[in-house]
Amino acid sequence: MARRTLPPPKTGLWSGAHKLVLGTITTAAAFMTLMLNAKALGVSSFLGIIEPNVADHAARRIVLTPRTDTLRAIGDTAVIVATVTDARGATLAGASLRWRSSDSTVASVDSGGTIVARAPGRATVEVRVREVFASASILVRQQPDRLVLVGDSLVDLSAGDTARVAAVAVDAKGHRIRGLSPRWESSDTSVAVIDSAGLALSRNAGTAQLVAVLGEHRAMATLRAVLRPAEIVVLQGEAQRAPAGRTLAVPVVLQVRSRSGEPVPDVDLTFETDDAEAVLAPSTGRSDAHGRVRTTWTLGRRAGVQRLRARVASLDVPLTVTADADPVAKDTRVEVLSEALAGTVASKLERPVALRVTDSSGVALAGVRVTWTPLDGGTIEGAATTDSVGYAYASWWLGPRAGAQRLRVQFGDARVLPAHTLRATASPSVPAAVALSLAKPGAKGTRDVIAKVTDAHGNPVADQTLRFASTIGSLSATEGVADSLGRARVTWSPPTTPAAKSAARVIRAALADSKIATQIKLP
Repeated sequence: MARRTLPPPKTGLWSGAHKLVLGTITTAAAFMTLMLNAKALGVSSFLGIIEPNVADHAARRIVLTPRTDTLRAIGDTAVIVATVTDARGATLAGASLRWRSSDSTVASVDSGGTIVARAPGRATVEVRVREVFASASILVRQQPDRLVLVGDSLVDLSAGDTARVAAVAVDAKGHRIRGLSPRWESSDTSVAVIDSAGLALSRNAGTAQLVAVLGEHRAMATLRAVLRPAEIVVLQGEAQRAPAGRTLAVPVVLQVRSRSGEPVPDVDLTFETDDAEAVLAPSTGRSDAHGRVRTTWTLGRRAGVQRLRARVASLDVPLTVTADADPVAKDTRVEVLSEALAGTVASKLERPVALRVTDSSGVALAGVRVTWTPLDGGTIEGAATTDSVGYAYASWWLGPRAGAQRLRVQFGDARVLPAHTLRATASPSVPAAVALSLAKPGAKGTRDVIAKVTDAHGNPVADQTLRFASTIGSLSATEGVADSLGRARVTWSPPTTPAAKSAARVIRAALADSKIATQIKLP
């Protein structure tokens, strides 16, 4: 049988198809290589290529190192390393990691896994590759690195004053740590003391170190206390009096003190008065080692209260010292404005007592000291000094005795100016009692019966009508009117016939239109 022989292949056609297949495969491989290189270079999005990340699809587990970390200062950083593995535990490179912080105000994380502390607290940092994720716990807890003073490290105070100092704890990055307060100590408590809140009180002049302590950390401020004027006080010479124009017997001695009461030396004082004619010697002075300054004061010629003022430049309010300038007789005129004073005993006069004091030219003397003295009992309430127009007023309660009563008014010093005596007429008050008395027997056994009307203070009350009655015998009259001595008199005559032994022997007297009455037994 004859053998069939195949025709030889068409060499040109086969060779072209083979080349087409090989080219396609080579192109695809090159395209894949290009995409992988673009991803590695980070330009895939630029090229507009949709990347088929093989590592993302192969990822099955993410391991974070470390899984917990603590940052000790605001601004501290830490790096978390994420290792991505496949199902067989092989490490995958090029996986797309997505990082997130549960609280970025506490700790933030960037795309490379770098953690930055933002504030004290706790946050969870999570990383994902598709549905695969892992998390790490981050604690931000500031640790004190040092204490820092707030404000100046040198505190100047006057002795007795207070000031507040403060120190704060900061971490290694210099951020303040809230909630940590140091305790304070003073190196010299005789100079200054300080409480737990940092309030320092300077006690005496000197220097002390104020130390803030927090664990092993220290901060120190220097307190320098000096004596500064806080007040001026009078040691002697206050409330003196002398005739106008005379020098006070006692020099005025003042003392400059600090807030703590310590004498302050070397302080300049100036003196001035409100009377242009007054003389101060010296008119300026400097406090000595005991804080004292002295001056002699000659009063002006105008009577009344005069004032000396002492000033220190650093004090807003001057010290005022007063003295009484008593009127001098030749330069003083006193006018009594109250006339015909009258009232009821033990009661207040309806009109006040009034006097006016002027100098010899008629100018009113204000502030002249006045002394009021009732001479016949009673009380007085009057001004201690004349007013701004020279008047002095007083309310006078008369004494209990009816008749003339006197009031002595003294302006200034009694050794320099004579007193003035005022008079008032005191009338008895309303009748309060009737008393009966019998005179000695007269002819034929008659007796004078005397009734006396008095007020509550025993003063006789005149012009009162009395009615008389007798249980035996007869009376010369059954009515009488009290005279200026409060007395009314009638004559009693014995009975002409013998009376029964049991008959009452009484004489009665009663005030007309009143329940006031009395009786007396006949002998």
